[in-house]
Amino acid sequence: MQHSYEEIDSILRPLAPVLAREADAILDLRELLTRQGHPGKCVRCFFRLFEAAGSEMLPQLAPLLAWLEKNVEIAVRSEETELETIPFSLGQDDDLESFCLRSIQHVRMDRGYENSRLQLAFRYKPLAA
Repeated sequence: MQHSYEEIDSILRPLAPVLAREADAILDLRELLTRQGHPGKCVRCFFRLFEAAGSEMLPQLAPLLAWLEKNVEIAVRSEETELETIPFSLGQDDDLESFCLRSIQHVRMDRGYENSRLQLAFRYKPLAA
């Protein structure tokens, strides 16, 4: 399901004045979200904006974060089998690398999977039936 330009613009428009130097990331994210581009690229753009914004601008990023939390999840797979999904949740992470490492540790340390090779990937949540 593609999201409307109006919906996405209402989320991204408030970011443009405060993150003018990140206009390319905002435009890239707009294109990705409206055309349901690769969710990992969307998350990467979010973290680029998040890092540029700093903590004082977190309220302006809240609608975008809420959108990602509502629409994106992490799929955990072993070979061709999906084992589980993990909600996208920022937590205390300051950058994409920290977020990914925490997600990997969460799966490796908190789960009892016997598989030696697990894959984690961002994906859009399936639509409710």
